[in-house]
Amino acid sequence: MKRRVVSVLSVLPLAVLLAGCGGSSNDASPTATGATTGATSGAASGAASGAASPSASATAAATFNPCDSLSAAKISQALGEKLTISKGTAATPRCALLPAKKNGPTFVMSYLFFDGGLDAAWKTLTDKPAGTVTEPEVPGADAAKLVVQRKKSGYVVSAFLQNGSLIQSLNGVALPPYDAKGMARATTEILAQLSAGAPAS
Repeated sequence: MKRRVVSVLSVLPLAVLLAGCGGSSNDASPTATGATTGATSGAASGAASGAASPSASATAAATFNPCDSLSAAKISQALGEKLTISKGTAATPRCALLPAKKNGPTFVMSYLFFDGGLDAAWKTLTDKPAGTVTEPEVPGADAAKLVVQRKKSGYVVSAFLQNGSLIQSLNGVALPPYDAKGMARATTEILAQLSAGAPAS
């Protein structure tokens, strides 16, 4: 099967996301930028072994940002805490939901275009996130995987969403004392919004 790979599928380590929980001030900016860079060199390495070719997906990737379809107000309402959207810059784009208060929950989103589908992309991950894996139904999506870790040290969630050849990823973390139900509601809301905003591919 011919594969096309554009951008990245991120699986961020806990330490990276924990560093991003410092609030939406300038001190959080390097963290999200670093997270995007780490994702670029990390989890898509297996998928990138497929032949990439110029396509409509490449054109979409040049302008697409998962955050374009997100409503911080609705996600904040689901979470129970205020979040703000950070898209980075034109030179260094990113997609993150940063906490308004110090040590609040943080979410980082990324994506790739991959013709093999979510199951094939999942198999390429050399460092799969630990936790309980489920496959929730998300309106408009072809497939989804959700991985949740609930520990005393924090709540960590990774999710992967397929719409056509577009695969979007979400990674979130909340420090203790955390609201597990709030994190679950926020994750569900983010996935629904990501799916609704997915471009045709």
